[in-house]
Amino acid sequence: MENDGTQNANGRSDGSEEQVSSTQTPHVLKVTWMPDDHVAELTQILQGVDAHSVEKCLVQYVENSIEPTGWRAVWRPSSSTSNSLLTVNETVDYFVDVVNVSREKLMADIKIQNPVQDCMLEKDLNLAEQMKNKEVPVPLMELYPLAEQENNVIDISTTAEVVEQIRFFYKHIWQAWDLEEEKCIYDHYLITARLKLYQDIESGRIPVAIGSEMRSLIKKAKSVHKEILKIESANDGEGFDCEIDQEDVAHLIQLHKQLEQLKARFDLLRDPVFRELSSYQTSAEQFSMMSSVSDSAKVKVVVSPLTASELAKHMQQLPDIIKSLPEVSDDAVCQTFPSFQLALDTAVKSDVVVLLPGTHTFTHLGLISTGGTLIGMGTGVEVCGSSGVGDVMLDTCGTFTLQNMVLKPAPSQVAVVHHTGTLRLNTVTVQGGTGGIVGLGGTQSHVRDLKVQGCRNVGLDFREDARAAIFASTVEECNIGVQVEDGAKVSLVNNKIEGNVRYGVLVVWPRGTDITRFANIDSASLMECMLEEYRGNCVENNQEENLYVMAASSPPRIPLSHGSPTASSGSLDSGFELIENVSG
Repeated sequence: MENDGTQNANGRSDGSEEQVSSTQTPHVLKVTWMPDDHVAELTQILQGVDAHSVEKCLVQYVENSIEPTGWRAVWRPSSSTSNSLLTVNETVDYFVDVVNVSREKLMADIKIQNPVQDCMLEKDLNLAEQMKNKEVPVPLMELYPLAEQENNVIDISTTAEVVEQIRFFYKHIWQAWDLEEEKCIYDHYLITARLKLYQDIESGRIPVAIGSEMRSLIKKAKSVHKEILKIESANDGEGFDCEIDQEDVAHLIQLHKQLEQLKARFDLLRDPVFRELSSYQTSAEQFSMMSSVSDSAKVKVVVSPLTASELAKHMQQLPDIIKSLPEVSDDAVCQTFPSFQLALDTAVKSDVVVLLPGTHTFTHLGLISTGGTLIGMGTGVEVCGSSGVGDVMLDTCGTFTLQNMVLKPAPSQVAVVHHTGTLRLNTVTVQGGTGGIVGLGGTQSHVRDLKVQGCRNVGLDFREDARAAIFASTVEECNIGVQVEDGAKVSLVNNKIEGNVRYGVLVVWPRGTDITRFANIDSASLMECMLEEYRGNCVENNQEENLYVMAASSPPRIPLSHGSPTASSGSLDSGFELIENVSG
């Protein structure tokens, strides 16, 4: 996210206010550091200490710079912190008062106030209310200071800088296996090398597949490290005279060995020579596979393990599927693949990937993201996302078609984001995730028989002059069913939009629009005027409003990166995870 704040003499922002998605929500103070300034200050803070002394140095840095008490923040709990401290069924951000910043570790005692997300289910709201005024210790890096403080004497800008520096270090510099190394020294060389590696992955200088594997290795290592700490902490509590459980000893040995293996693989991937050889070998294998047929196969068929009779039954449907696709000729070359990712790795723009029944996973779309078709054969075709590879499951552009499948994005993912061109959806179900379908400016979406259910934010979201025609579809149990904003032109015909937590259909007019003139017009008539077409829809049982119009102040939005579909943004340990938005 870009920062509009002015920069001080150190080259970093003095702090800018970042709007949380609710119009009633205070601003979060966002500080953006220049990369060189991160390196310079971390070098000064750590002064070449080893991994075991890092936390002590950072605690001293925090103690010397941060406001020790009396400031307000948004607490965004990690899943592990949430599971240990909270009783609500979903991870929710809270407004909190910081009671005390620890002088011994990178923790803070907070007093919980209200949840940021005021559109929670009633049972979770009741549980959240029970948490109010409860004091709990939380990691400092999970706090986002608010710009407006009750105490004007507090230096909240410096406090925000300190917290952001801690967050940056543990997301981009520190690695769990550092504690296994005898000579891991945090000097200028190491910090610069780690930052450059992160930048190389983000810029695409390291191939996407290798970058995804490196993120996955770091994430696994952190999980292993947490398990090691858990076992060691449990045994520390047993007292000096107690013997350590032999099963725990064996488990610790296994975990430390696993860390060594993860680090060894990571070091190989980090080596430019190995990456070049690995890329060459992969390219050679793909070339060999593709050259085994007379022409590059237009249709890629992904075959999960099936019995011979099941396979024969499904393959009988293939000719009919090919005939239904005008872009594929009857004599088009077909190939079979044992995995979805392998088919994607060999696919190019305008290819067709046919998925047989089963659960299919992948890490990236590859060249087909710029245009192509994914189609399921028969029933029971599921495509699942992974939170470790990005905040968008299917990041697409060009002419892209999805047909006859169930999409299951990870809890932190949006199912589909279309950047340019035409998106076609037919007989598709989206279950869960952060959001369903997002059409950005200038795109056209043709949607029929789509079912979106259980998205934490917006089911269907169309922005900035996008055009969309939605027919015979269902959106249910999302935060907002359908959101239309910034001049998007949308038709809704014969759809069912019900049971959403806030609004069924939300139309957001440009900032500053006087919407009071619409006060005496019934909502259904208003929708007929504002949308390209609005008829035959069943919009009911949405908890706040079935149909609602508002002027843009800061409309509820799915947090998205706005780069190209192949560009990544996020930390090494979380793929495309976005930490800059604290949304309600």
